[in-house]
Amino acid sequence: MSSGRDKISMIVFSGTEDKLIPVGVISQAAAALGYEVNIFFTGWAMFKLLKNPTPPVWPKEFEQFVPRLQEGMARIKAPTWLDMLREAKKMGAKVYVCSMMASAAGLKKEDFDPSLVDDIVGVTTFLEMAKGGQVLFI
Repeated sequence: MSSGRDKISMIVFSGTEDKLIPVGVISQAAAALGYEVNIFFTGWAMFKLLKNPTPPVWPKEFEQFVPRLQEGMARIKAPTWLDMLREAKKMGAKVYVCSMMASAAGLKKEDFDPSLVDDIVGVTTFLEMAKGGQVLFI
C-alpha cells in the first residue's frame, strides 16, 4: 500500500475510447493503491463528462478491432472506463475540467455531470495540485 505520499495526475486531452480506457484503469488502480489521484480533462475529453456526453468515438485506424475488443470486454465482464473512473472517485480520486477550454466551448460547471466533475479549474491550479507527483498526458 501507498505511504500516502504517492501521487499521480493525468492530463486527459483525447476524447477517443482508446485513450479513455487507460484513464479508467490507471485512475482506479492508483486510487486502490492509496495514491492521490488528480485528473484534468481538457480538449475533446471534457465533452465526455457532460450531463449529455458525446457518443463513443474510436480512431479510424482501430475501427476494425472495435467489435473484437467490445466482445472481449463483455466476455471478461470488464467495467467501462466511466465505471472505473466512478470507482476511483469513490476511493478519493478528483476530477477537474479545464476552465479555459470549458469557457471557450461555452460550458459551465452545471453542464457537467456532478457525479464525475469535482470542479472547473485553471491549468496553473491543476499543476500546483500535481506538483511532486507523476504526470501523465493522455
